[in-house]
Amino acid sequence: MSSLYLEHFGLSKPPFQITPDPDFFFSGGRRGDILSALLHVAAHDEGIITLVAEVGSGKTLLARLMISRLGNQVCAVYLANPCFSRDEIIVAIGRDLGLTDMGSSIEGKLAVLRGELLRRHAAGQRVLLVIDEAHAMPAESLEEVRLLSNLETGQHKLVNIMLFGQPELDGLLAEPRLRQVRDRVIHRFVLQPLQADEASAYIDHRLRAAGWHGARLFSAAALARLVKASEGRARRINLLADKALLAAYAQGSRSVEGAHVNSAVQELPIDHAAPSMTRNYRWQLAATSMALASVMTAGAVVALGWYRGAATTVAAPAPLATAPAPAPAPVATAPVPAIASPTALPVAATVPAPAVTAKSSSGTASSVPGAPLRQPTSKASSALGTDLPEVLARTQTWLQRPGLDGYTIQLAALPSSVGVDAFLAQAAAQLDASQVYAQHSVYKGKAYVSVFLGNFDSYRSAALVIEGLPGALKSNRPLVRTWNKIKQDPLP
Repeated sequence: MSSLYLEHFGLSKPPFQITPDPDFFFSGGRRGDILSALLHVAAHDEGIITLVAEVGSGKTLLARLMISRLGNQVCAVYLANPCFSRDEIIVAIGRDLGLTDMGSSIEGKLAVLRGELLRRHAAGQRVLLVIDEAHAMPAESLEEVRLLSNLETGQHKLVNIMLFGQPELDGLLAEPRLRQVRDRVIHRFVLQPLQADEASAYIDHRLRAAGWHGARLFSAAALARLVKASEGRARRINLLADKALLAAYAQGSRSVEGAHVNSAVQELPIDHAAPSMTRNYRWQLAATSMALASVMTAGAVVALGWYRGAATTVAAPAPLATAPAPAPAPVATAPVPAIASPTALPVAATVPAPAVTAKSSSGTASSVPGAPLRQPTSKASSALGTDLPEVLARTQTWLQRPGLDGYTIQLAALPSSVGVDAFLAQAAAQLDASQVYAQHSVYKGKAYVSVFLGNFDSYRSAALVIEGLPGALKSNRPLVRTWNKIKQDPLP
């Protein structure tokens, strides 16, 4: 990347390098929430996790940043080049764990590796295997990874596995011969391209991280052209922004205009592969997504006792949990405004969710923890929560609890003067009103009221509830957030 323009624009270092740099990490576009979820999974859950993103979307930076933030109780093995044979991948993992002599046979290598994993487990250390560019792995190597996931004690897995890859990873795992690998996936995250407002914030974030202190350096026309040409992919944004800055410098301009971005676009080759791949991936995924959504919705209905007075049976959850797509910027609509999805929008809290009692196949009662949805038992309970001051007060009481942790669902972020009472009344009419919460928030100088639902022990349980929300509430594109992140949000 160019450094010729640094002094011209008063920058201390190149702002748009394509090499992953944790100092430039942008938490918008759901990146921060996905990072928090990955850290939680790495420290608590057991199994295989996948993260899918288009080329140049920032998945490698996310993987490295996650590893850098893991505590001493987790030992991470990072494989940046997954094109290993079955034997080579075992040796590569062992080498990262400090093993030098693993024998010659595959059985001998696995035995030595298992002994080292058992030793670390006895010392209280979890082992996390992170494979980047996993879509390029040979199928037989993925099968070897599946065999690694079988290594366990009586109660715990000895190694957890994260697969980071492009959308082709989903197609690879969909092959019949890899069914056993696919069945072991317990979480699936999707890193979406940046939306227009997120891409604009991303550019500003990197410039200021590089030392820029002035007003907007890119004009509105330049930003619009750059966002469209980059398709929201971070790497292409970096390439275009760097070349546009160089073009502005060459002309002696103190700002970047649309013509400078047009010049940058002409210098870069047209990227035919990514849009085509994205379209093919979306069409291939559409049928699977519809079927999966139906299964997850049915599971939510059964597990959470969605219909009035239903005697339910707890259904086994679907094996894949998809990180919600980023929501659009706040827009007021009638009668209920659309949801806002800013980077750090404050989220309201909930009281501890009452367990939903269901009957198991054996006829005994069981409890589903963290499920906030239940049919109100009286008119008084259904009316609860429609008064905004009462909801705000209940929220503040919850937020002041020590050791607050877990997840909640952000249902909406509404302009403070538009439709809040109507939205609360609508939510209370369709949900358990005692689980609906709200909090005043400020984003980019504008006031909002954020509305939330429930308290969950895991990301997956919250995502399952989103699938079962009534259509009117799902149209606002609800999303899962962590309490730890919410406590960092700015307040009025």
